[in-house]
Amino acid sequence: MKSIKLCYLLVIVSALISTTTILNAQAILLPSIGVGALPNDADTVCGYPIPVNPDMTFDSYPLFAGDTIPNFTLYDLNGDSMNMADLLGYGKPVVLVALNITCPYVRNKVSIYNDIYANYSNQVTIIGIYQLEAHPDDDYSPNSGTFGNVSANVNEGIVVNQHATYADRKAAAQDLITNEGLNFPVYMDGPCNEWWENFGPGPATGYIINANGTVFVKHGWFDKNANGHDIYCDLDSLIGITCSGSSPTGDFTFNLTTNDTVVGYPGTMIDVEADLINTSGADVLVEIIRDQNNLDMGWESAICADICLNPQGTEYTFLLKDGTTQHFWLHFYSDAGSEGEGHAKMVFRDANDFSNQYIVDMYAVSEFAALNINQVNTQSDISVFPNPFGNMATIATNGQAIISRMGIYDVSGQLVRIEANINSGTVNIKRGELSPGLYYLELQSMDGIIGRQKILIQ
Repeated sequence: MKSIKLCYLLVIVSALISTTTILNAQAILLPSIGVGALPNDADTVCGYPIPVNPDMTFDSYPLFAGDTIPNFTLYDLNGDSMNMADLLGYGKPVVLVALNITCPYVRNKVSIYNDIYANYSNQVTIIGIYQLEAHPDDDYSPNSGTFGNVSANVNEGIVVNQHATYADRKAAAQDLITNEGLNFPVYMDGPCNEWWENFGPGPATGYIINANGTVFVKHGWFDKNANGHDIYCDLDSLIGITCSGSSPTGDFTFNLTTNDTVVGYPGTMIDVEADLINTSGADVLVEIIRDQNNLDMGWESAICADICLNPQGTEYTFLLKDGTTQHFWLHFYSDAGSEGEGHAKMVFRDANDFSNQYIVDMYAVSEFAALNINQVNTQSDISVFPNPFGNMATIATNGQAIISRMGIYDVSGQLVRIEANINSGTVNIKRGELSPGLYYLELQSMDGIIGRQKILIQ
């Protein structure tokens, strides 16, 4: 009997010691930024200011190394809460990563997020915060200030509007988790973007937070080597291991994947594209420079590689790892009101060896005749379901019109498919040989054009 009582006593003492240890380790954070109770799915997501000439490294925005962070409570897809002070109370540093599905850079870093979760879980806790979309199809970017989607997303069938409700944010987060295979916990930013307002404004920001609640290191772009950010070196430093880096010694080749001159419709984004390829046996630091930018009035151009700059950005550097290929887009934003053209002289070079250099003139031309149609906006007299689609969609007129002919055009204005003698109010369109991407659909009846519609094939 005495031994049983002694056993109970030891269990109680052990529990008290354990509880005391956690309480003593509790970080003292700045006042909470929210979000309080679990938001309702119907809660409206707050708006945001459109940035003007932002620092696209996102390193100059708070928070900084040594700063004490504010406390916050956020919720996952199941409605389970996470309080930052409580999480730090377990005595482990926390890696925070900003997430959104429309940032190609975020999608490209998923393997690293998952690797930290799998191999550093004894040293750190990693969590993701799902925030505003970087490239919403229907709105301005909260990060760069440019409007609409980017080709890297459209080519993968990723077309997402900015979140109107908390439910929209959850749905987008679920798509990212499912489609990209995230293995670590993900929590939703609050309806008024409380986390982004305090820890942003980058689309792919990352932090290591000490167990005492101070910032150990901040990445404006998570793990962006060209900006001096190496997450594995930072994690090693956190646990007392010296990281010895070295300058990249590889080289790369350049290959245009479109013509150097691309024709599109006025008001659309016209892309000249290329691949930067590294098979040299070592990593290479690549500099991209827009050396000349000769554009008609109302036009802009922007560099897009592993991240997309706004039109003000003229130089960009990134690490091209050995054995990898990075696709490049030069986005020409054409004026909607008139035909025009743009030209940019682009320089692609090894930052450590200027003899490994490519100088390329890229051109875009906008013509109303490019699509052989006078309008490309969505038409209410045509419905396409589903849109986007994978293998097949159903097209119908919303009135009494009978479809006699259907034409499909790619974004360069080329007619890629025609179907005649349909003679029906509905028609099924099969993907067939069409590659994923954006197309323009034109329906005609015996009396003329019924309407036109954008379609997206995934």
